[in-house]
Amino acid sequence: MGLSPGGSFRHPGVYQLPGLPRLSKGDAMTVITVSRQVGSHGGTIAARLAEEKGYQLFNKERFHREAEGFDGHFSREVEALTNESPPKLFEKLFHNHCVYGNIIAAMVYEAAAADHVVVVGRGGQFILEGLKCVLNVRVVSPVEERIRNYAGFKGIEIGMAGDIIKASDRERSSFIKYLHNRNIAETDVYDLTINTRVVSQDMAVRLIHDTAEEVNRLHPVTPEIKLEFRQMAICKRAELMLMMEMGESNAVKVSPCESGKVMLTGYLPTEGERVSAENIVRSVKGIHKVDNRIVVSQFPVRPWY
Repeated sequence: MGLSPGGSFRHPGVYQLPGLPRLSKGDAMTVITVSRQVGSHGGTIAARLAEEKGYQLFNKERFHREAEGFDGHFSREVEALTNESPPKLFEKLFHNHCVYGNIIAAMVYEAAAADHVVVVGRGGQFILEGLKCVLNVRVVSPVEERIRNYAGFKGIEIGMAGDIIKASDRERSSFIKYLHNRNIAETDVYDLTINTRVVSQDMAVRLIHDTAEEVNRLHPVTPEIKLEFRQMAICKRAELMLMMEMGESNAVKVSPCESGKVMLTGYLPTEGERVSAENIVRSVKGIHKVDNRIVVSQFPVRPWY
């Protein structure tokens, strides 16, 4: 169960989460994700777009601040994620990659639920892929151009800048492959690709903003979609709590339902663990009803992660 390409849950019913304000149509605006190559000025373009057009910027620093909401349970993992570190560091910290996937998905969904938001990096384009109310942007430039840009920005030699750019390209590619099993350069996921070899930063900001406004006209982000993003984030947080409290042996999935309710599916070996899983999920802020469909089975099952 999840979001349909039109930007709404396949499950019937619309819900209002407890404690969350209802949004008016004027509050909502197309969610923009920006994937960028180092040295392409993509980060600067995203920051200028946010500042000049009134968007909230969810970049590395903002994600790090938002990570405080995880109560320190996965602080090392969050540090690796906010730095877009390579998989070898991930595996040293915590070899269950689903922990990373759920942390980043929760943060991206929470960002998407905000008003007028630009999400930079973290694979947001794959988490929100296929939603018509989301504009996925890729900012690129030829490697030689990026090396010159980086060398000038950092005040370092061209050779050193080249080594850094190539290493960064490998690490970001590995980051996306590890978390999403996707190729960061695949073209189908992006709605707008900007090559800054010829497109200026001013032009790029205008292009993204004008395209986002047209997308919003055709496929507006409704208050219901905003609430659905929040519920998806809550489900990911619930799965993280299950991992923390019950270890890697759990094979439980948390899915959103209507009226603020979530559904638990999967397998656990004992009735006691089945009840424990429900209690853990009930303790997650924002969840007030649980439909527990976990099957008790003594047979070996394949973990969902």
